[in-house]
Amino acid sequence: KKKTWEDKYAVLSCKPREGAAAGGEIDFAYLLEVYETKEAAGAQAEADPMHIVGATVKFAQGTVFTIATTGEFNKKGAKHFLSTNTEEELRAWFSSLEVVPEITVDWVGQDGVALQRV
Repeated sequence: KKKTWEDKYAVLSCKPREGAAAGGEIDFAYLLEVYETKEAAGAQAEADPMHIVGATVKFAQGTVFTIATTGEFNKKGAKHFLSTNTEEELRAWFSSLEVVPEITVDWVGQDGVALQRV
């Protein structure tokens, strides 16, 4: 089955969770926000947010990776296929995603070949 790719722009963001500031502590929400255009992403226009705490990120091959989200903070859990323009961009995404709490990042592809860290 051949996938049809759509050009969209994603931003990894960390925001205080609404209504979660009890006792002076802030509970953060880690989101992947997807925008239709680069300009909308830069302006942080209205986006479709995807909560990624507890997600599993897996390298597929080339510049393709997946993010499997849970239904804990999203309407339902789902597997999302994403692609970057270069391997350097992919490594930057993986390095950034590794700092999100409770997220698993797997640098080994479906064919057993690992994405090389720099």
